[in-house]
Amino acid sequence: MIIIRNFINGVEKFFNQGNAKYDLNTILSNANPKVSLEERVDWIQNLLIWIRSTEHIPIQFDPSTGQIHTARVRFILQLLDRNIEWKKAVSETLRSVIKETKSLQLFCHTGLPQEVGFLQEATDRMVNKIIPTPPDDTELSELFLKIFPNEEDAIWVSNLTKETIEKIKELIQFEAEEGEKIWKAIEEDIEDAIYVLVSQIHAMGLSDGIRRRISNKIIKDSPFIGLSDSIDIFLHYYRKKNNEKMIDYAKLYRQYILECKKSVQEVFQHLDEFGVSVALVYQLEKITFHLSRLEVLLAFLNPVEKQDNIEMIPVFLSRLIRESLGKKSVVTLIQTNLNQMSRKIAEQSGKTGEHYITSNKEEYVDLLKSASGGGILMAFATTIKFIIVSIKLPHFFEGFFASINYASTFVFIQLLGFTVATKQPSMTAACMAGKLNNTYDEESLNEFVDEVVKLTRSQFAAIVGNLALVFPVSLLIDFIYKLITGNHFIDEGKAINSVLSISIFGSSIFFAIFTGFLLWVSSVIAGWVQNWSIYRRLPEAIENNKRLIYVMGRENSSKLASFFLHNISGFGGNISLGFLLGMTPVVGMFFGIPLEVRHVTLSTGSFAFALSSLGLDGVQTIDLVFACLGIVAIGFLNVVVSFSLALSVAIRARKVQSLGRKRVRAAIIRRLRKSPIDFIFPLNKK
Repeated sequence: MIIIRNFINGVEKFFNQGNAKYDLNTILSNANPKVSLEERVDWIQNLLIWIRSTEHIPIQFDPSTGQIHTARVRFILQLLDRNIEWKKAVSETLRSVIKETKSLQLFCHTGLPQEVGFLQEATDRMVNKIIPTPPDDTELSELFLKIFPNEEDAIWVSNLTKETIEKIKELIQFEAEEGEKIWKAIEEDIEDAIYVLVSQIHAMGLSDGIRRRISNKIIKDSPFIGLSDSIDIFLHYYRKKNNEKMIDYAKLYRQYILECKKSVQEVFQHLDEFGVSVALVYQLEKITFHLSRLEVLLAFLNPVEKQDNIEMIPVFLSRLIRESLGKKSVVTLIQTNLNQMSRKIAEQSGKTGEHYITSNKEEYVDLLKSASGGGILMAFATTIKFIIVSIKLPHFFEGFFASINYASTFVFIQLLGFTVATKQPSMTAACMAGKLNNTYDEESLNEFVDEVVKLTRSQFAAIVGNLALVFPVSLLIDFIYKLITGNHFIDEGKAINSVLSISIFGSSIFFAIFTGFLLWVSSVIAGWVQNWSIYRRLPEAIENNKRLIYVMGRENSSKLASFFLHNISGFGGNISLGFLLGMTPVVGMFFGIPLEVRHVTLSTGSFAFALSSLGLDGVQTIDLVFACLGIVAIGFLNVVVSFSLALSVAIRARKVQSLGRKRVRAAIIRRLRKSPIDFIFPLNKK
């Protein structure tokens, strides 16, 4: 019973620890430099809990701005000035903690990514969530994370004034012995931290993945080597107290830091040419963080900037808090490192989608023709689908061969230069997102509306072209089949099921939305495959493959490499879409989920076969109307869902600052009222 009671008390204490009440007078009077380090750290924590407490806040203070917290810090300093005994005890306690802790980890580790790769860093953060690293009370970094555990702490710390920081410094030095070097150990740790950071930046900057992506290929001229050498000499003169030389080399290392940042930006800007991976983006972000930290630490030693140290302290501490909390978050790591990758994948999809947008009548007619060709091939894909179903293969093989049918049809359409309507939106969305760089600018907003108009009429032309041919060709195939065999291609039962399956009041709406999602997924895969092939330099490998050159010749191998580069994205998207459409029902059946797909062109082909089999007299008028409305709804949802997802991802990846949906929507409505026909057919010749 005693064990159970203690356990219950412990649980209550754990859950109520955040609600504990702390009296300031009690806290200040309990300051004792002679107790253990752990107890002194707990005392500092209690003092910070009182500062950040949200109880009894006057109306004039907004707790979210940190005003009340900075006011409480000033109140503590004033209270200690009136009570010298408390001030002496608090001062000795703070000094003892500073002396007995090491700050090297705080300066070169806290808040910075440390692992060599993205997966290792993510794994380390997840493990620390479950099994935290054993605390080391002698590390100032451990104390830092304890006393500043919240994002709000960064706000009020950054608002501390220069006068307040000077008062805190005066408090720590209060009645210190003459020979007591309070800040000496911290300055030495800053120097050591600079060495650690520079060595890490040096190694990362000269890594193969980064070195071969910058224009300066000569290693000895690399800014990362120059940075290391200049800082080494700067620290040498720092120890010699030679301010004149320090100032000279401070100018030099600033120049090299700037060059290092330019090199990082150069790699980012050339990700299109060389491809992008999570590991590479992680390394670039890591260099950026380390350079930023290095600049701040050097400023503390630079004699020119030393006079501004007091003002730098709250800014530096605030950044440390934010970076420390961000370093603990797995979500933040993923968002930071996948941002560039998702942007480049979206841009690859956008490049593929540029030829789907028509700007004039000639392009509009060309798109109609290419969509008509796509409609003819989709009619044959629908025919093969019914053949596969009629064989009654095991479910897996039925889905597999259906996937082969769809994928080969889509690839054939791509190679012939034809168009499948519903593939447009997910591909064009990333291209359109580039027009939303600044919706505060009327010209930028109008450019985006222009793209919406072009996409809308292009999509209309593509759907019309697809459906205008898939329907009659399907009827023609059934007619020829009946002439040869005397029977319709599908029996009456399958025909009725086909009509009912696309009814607007059935489950077709949900399945059309789901198919729109699959269309978007295929566009993401298309961009990823393109990026992967560039990152692995596959076109170059094909062009310079000795066996291919021997068999095909240099010119033909170059043509093959060019063909691969320009078509690999389409192959990836088309093949993946084929398997997504074919295997999804099988996977759903395996898990007991009734998943199906509703693609507008395939559904129209199925409807044509069903109508040919039943005849107009064999289907009720109301079912016929519902089926026609269902096809319209399926096409609309395929387009809207895939486009919305793709546009959302593209905008998020680009970090576009948008004025808001209302402004964009209003601009589109104005254009619709002004020229509604322009959304269907290009009136101008431009």
